Amino acid sequence: MTESQSLIQARALSATAQQGTIFGPLDLTVEAGDLVIVHGARGSGKSALLLALAGRFRPLSGSLYINGIDAIADPYAAIVHSSVARLGNYVAPEDRLTISESIAERAYLDGISIAAAEDRANDIEQLLGYCVDRNVEIEQLDPLTRVVVSAGLAMLRPTSVVVIDDVDMVVPHSRQFEMFECLARLTELDGCAIITSAIDADTAPAGSIRIRLGHKAVPYVAAIHDTPVDIETVDADPDSPDDPDADQPVDETIITRTTSQHGS
Repeated sequence: MTESQSLIQARALSATAQQGTIFGPLDLTVEAGDLVIVHGARGSGKSALLLALAGRFRPLSGSLYINGIDAIADPYAAIVHSSVARLGNYVAPEDRLTISESIAERAYLDGISIAAAEDRANDIEQLLGYCVDRNVEIEQLDPLTRVVVSAGLAMLRPTSVVVIDDVDMVVPHSRQFEMFECLARLTELDGCAIITSAIDADTAPAGSIRIRLGHKAVPYVAAIHDTPVDIETVDADPDSPDDPDADQPVDETIITRTTSQHGS
């Protein structure tokens, strides 16, 4: 796939507000099958960047093409090629709906028939290798399954780009690598790209794109150099490799593609 055929092609893309820069400028190329993880501290602009890469954020400067369409000049044509699975408190599956009801609701919102949506749900289950009881309410699902179901619902209508905010908000660190692997597998359904946001990306699977946004918030805490007590650690997450972005300037945007498992 040439650059002109990339699912997303952004050059010097940035957004600003009265308070200053929200994100960018950044150059990014996303191909079919890519899993992208936008990570950084709260307030670094992750959600805004996700919306922008889905063609749903204004105003922007620079250039942005989604599936070959100029998303800045013609946003309504561009958003046809993207789908939002979850975004903060604004877009998310309704907790009290069952899976079946959620499929029907998403079908209505996306303008497809319930039969077509159910067929796509079956295809997604076949791809993942497991199914979820469709009579279960969303709120009854474990955190990892909720993330995967949110992505699946956003893919009931074939699309090129799917965005999911805060994927690591409630998923335990020990299961985040499994979560990202499931999302990476979902890109095989249509050769789409899935773009997520997270606080950390140290569990990113091989081949995924990591975008670390610079930290902009003013710190309100200071280190205590003399530890008053020793606390014995009785439980901890599995050892994680060193973060390859750890030595990079905290106020810069860093884009890397992982080359091995767990982001090492």
